[in-house]
Amino acid sequence: MHKALKNSLALLVIILSLFSYGISIPKDEIKSNTPKADIEDLDINTSGEIKETYLVVKVLKVLADIEEDLPGGNKQRVQHLLLKVLSGNDKGKERISVNVVPDNPAFAIVGNVGKKYLVTKIESVDDGKEDYFIVDYYRQSFVFFLIGLFFIVVIVVARFKGIRTIISLIITIAFIAFLLIPSIERGVNPLLSAVIISILATGITMLLVAGKNLKSLAATLGTGVGVAISGLIATFVINMAPLSGLANTEAMILWGNQLFNLNFKGLLAAGMIVSCLGAVMDVAISIASSIQEIKIANPSYSGKQLFTSGMNVGNDIIGTMTNTLVLAYTGMALPLLILISNESNPIKFLNLELVVSEVTAAIAGSIGLIIAVPVTAIIMSLMVGSKHKNG
Repeated sequence: MHKALKNSLALLVIILSLFSYGISIPKDEIKSNTPKADIEDLDINTSGEIKETYLVVKVLKVLADIEEDLPGGNKQRVQHLLLKVLSGNDKGKERISVNVVPDNPAFAIVGNVGKKYLVTKIESVDDGKEDYFIVDYYRQSFVFFLIGLFFIVVIVVARFKGIRTIISLIITIAFIAFLLIPSIERGVNPLLSAVIISILATGITMLLVAGKNLKSLAATLGTGVGVAISGLIATFVINMAPLSGLANTEAMILWGNQLFNLNFKGLLAAGMIVSCLGAVMDVAISIASSIQEIKIANPSYSGKQLFTSGMNVGNDIIGTMTNTLVLAYTGMALPLLILISNESNPIKFLNLELVVSEVTAAIAGSIGLIIAVPVTAIIMSLMVGSKHKNG
């Protein structure tokens, strides 16, 4: 094993050790004062008389469409719809649904003939009475269309390597779904889990996309160090700001659900790591590949010269990739930015946990990305230089 590889692995082990020892956020800090019931003691269907099922339906006919006056001068639209059930045990049957359309556009789901919707079927076990309520538009087919289009474009443009790219993406998603999320639910430190899963996902991706070689190894190690540094910075801010990890609706739902007892601060930091992983991975493999190509074109280059060349390439990449991260977070927060821009006293919004969380994620990810450049350049130049000397 090359001396450079040993040094890189040692550095990575030290950083990972910090996660498990020095910056772990105690789970006790985020426990609610309300006693949590044991999972086995929970009775999800307390009455045992109501059964709820989600179904896909299509509107066959609008039987009635009226507008009702509400107290305070507000109005609401009420529709009586004839539905055809497209899934479940009632597939093919026709049912009547009363659809209330409120003034709030976020919850206003209008029934239109020919369109598909997601409904909830509320069934009384005792008397068999059924009620159907539209809960959302049926969007699943569009999701599958976009995924299929993405796969086709990747395969057409990148061909065989595109197929390997898709496989690596599926494996990464599987790591998150079947390793990261279950480990967090079982009480493992979310931050440590995210770093380890990130390194595993990066290693598999590099092997599939770049092959079994030194640049894959260097890129994996560089990515590991980069995301670990991002995690360190994120955790520091989360502890010192402080941030609770409960700024969004989904986290509040989890907090209020007795089935979960999570470390929400660690969960916030883990999310920051996963969100920047792709960008850091991209930078690391770009640096490693460029150094390898430079070495092939200039076999006489020393490790120092390779590092300098790699950093020259990295400096150009840093600007564009940092913008990529910041703009990605900015785009998701545009409604919030509009609120801030029209506020006479913006300090109110600049201190909101939601805003600070987004800023922390963008900056911590960008710093990890920047750190990955010299780390990958050092590892790759030492390994390639060492290989040349030994050869």
